[in-house]
Amino acid sequence: MDLVVFSEVRWGYFRTRKQFLLSRFPDRWRVFFAQPPAAGADDPWRPRQEGNVTYFTVPFLKPGTTSRAYNALAGTRPGRFLIERVAEHHLRARLRSLGVEPRPVALVSNIYCPGAVSRLNAQLVFYDFNDSPFQFSRVPVWARGYWQRTLDQVDALFVVSEYYRRQLESQTSRPLTVIGNGVEWSHFATPRPEPPEMRSLPRPRIGYLGLLSHFLDFDVLEALRRARRGGTVVLIGPQSPAVADPLREFAAREGVAVLGARPYEQIPAYVQALDVGVIPFRAKDEFVQGINPNKVYQYLAAGLPVVTTPVLDLSPRPPHLWFGTDPISFVSRVEEALASPASADQRRELARDFDWDRLAARMVQVIESRLAA
Repeated sequence: MDLVVFSEVRWGYFRTRKQFLLSRFPDRWRVFFAQPPAAGADDPWRPRQEGNVTYFTVPFLKPGTTSRAYNALAGTRPGRFLIERVAEHHLRARLRSLGVEPRPVALVSNIYCPGAVSRLNAQLVFYDFNDSPFQFSRVPVWARGYWQRTLDQVDALFVVSEYYRRQLESQTSRPLTVIGNGVEWSHFATPRPEPPEMRSLPRPRIGYLGLLSHFLDFDVLEALRRARRGGTVVLIGPQSPAVADPLREFAAREGVAVLGARPYEQIPAYVQALDVGVIPFRAKDEFVQGINPNKVYQYLAAGLPVVTTPVLDLSPRPPHLWFGTDPISFVSRVEEALASPASADQRRELARDFDWDRLAARMVQVIESRLAA
């Protein structure tokens, strides 16, 4: 069976839900991952393979690029029509060359290619709603139309959180299946030696792992820095241009270590070297309210106590998991977490049920049951 994926992110990007789930599809499935181009990236215009996944670049319509000329073209209806048709022609030729069956299954998370989806002649079309397509900067006003065109073609949706399930329930009558985020449990639970660059950082180490984006609440981060008791606030991950200025200011302050991105293979060692894992997002942001971040499960699998912005799909579980909504409550919960004598093994066990193997099996079961029906 063939699955064609219309993705809004690249396969080789910072590991996301898509890579974790699709790489675990059973051998009876061939996965063809069509991704948009990215300026300065190593775009696989010729297909590459990783396990059962073949990934390749298609010149899909993409808003907010670094090219003014492209943005001007995409800002007009005729320009978008031209870009879409070029992408559709490219995709059809690529799928033919790869021997994709005439009626594959489609999994969509890129709203900017509804024409290509409609002409795929798919048996079923699923949408994987992990992030709202409207939460990112530079979303054009015409994006709403593309979302509706995409949604009109979908037979069923996978949804990352109960919050988004409730939201989508008012927009579509299609079936909605909640499959949250997870963790590669053994990867994070297996003990690792402390990275050399972490050894010089004073404890307690209060750490955040993930994309340094506009979701971060820098007031909370500053409160944690001030209350760190001689320790270090550690930020690990790639940064978004949207936070370049506040991040630069924060990194220059005492007690802060901004380490940048690290290879996924090394991440567990960095997480295990922390004393508490935090997710200090802006609690009142409408898109933050829909999150179900996989870093919660990564922290727990590594044995860390976790303090996060409230997550609708989870309940606070002191002494393992706390919620903080503002600088004062966040600092208090971190202090409680650092004082907790709870076992790291207990935290690891909490994360085991969220292993990606189980979540991928659930996704495959839903797809195959709908195909059989």
